[in-house]
Amino acid sequence: MNKDYSLEENVTHGTKLQPIRCIRFSTGKGTVYPERFFVQRHWHHSCEILRILKGKFTIEIDLERYELREGDICIIGSGELHQLEGKGSDTLHDVIIFNPHILEFSYEDQFQEDVIAPILSQKYALPHLLRPGEAAYDRVMKEYDKIIKHSENQYFESKLGLLIIMNELKKNNCFIKTSRIQNEAEKLRVDRYKTLISYMEEHFMEKVTLDDLGRLAGCNTQYLCHFFKEISGVSPMQYLIEYRISQAQNMLMHTTKSILEISLDCGFDNVSYFIRQFRKYKGMTPGKYRRTNLYT
Repeated sequence: MNKDYSLEENVTHGTKLQPIRCIRFSTGKGTVYPERFFVQRHWHHSCEILRILKGKFTIEIDLERYELREGDICIIGSGELHQLEGKGSDTLHDVIIFNPHILEFSYEDQFQEDVIAPILSQKYALPHLLRPGEAAYDRVMKEYDKIIKHSENQYFESKLGLLIIMNELKKNNCFIKTSRIQNEAEKLRVDRYKTLISYMEEHFMEKVTLDDLGRLAGCNTQYLCHFFKEISGVSPMQYLIEYRISQAQNMLMHTTKSILEISLDCGFDNVSYFIRQFRKYKGMTPGKYRRTNLYT
């Protein structure tokens, strides 16, 4: 894993007045992602449009997996749980991140009613995948290139490009009725998972029990552990420990707090247990980890 992300990402994308941001990610020696690009499951209120420039990726959106290759465009809607993984250390992709509410109009004209409102209300979802040769692809790619070009200093042109993309998707019947994407059972699983992770990451400093999580999810602890592990690969309590360790890492590198203080701040009421768990996941004690990392 290259970076630890909160499930509900709290990163600011763009500014309040110009909430569009374009980022390019490369992998390989000398980059932030020397082995491969990987961002674990998270969600945010922004939308993302990814373009694969080189290599292959696997993306998971609300637990459904898609294989991405060079030239593909992938769209992630607001609030959708997603995870992106590159195949190998020679990949390149860029992404446009924007607040979907910048597309709405205060005057309810036909464009607002037919194109924008159904997306904002989540009556319809944006297509997750566009490939070369498919309907709308060429025009979407053309506007995508313009947005990348104008993103630094021509916000209005970038916003106009997003509106054209939405219109092109609607015109080519690319919008998907949300009821076709997930049935009620699948939606419940995703919502439960998001709720549980968000709760654990918000309350990691406090005592959290399986009974607490079961009451929160509205299910018994046996089913809770089964469906959580089915999605994440680990049990709820193991996820919580790993998250606490990741927070301890940050505190060790960026604060002068003692090991005992960090242990307590990360929800461990026994410093010896904290040290054992830290060594288990990081291969060294907290003290050694701190000594081998510079304060930033």
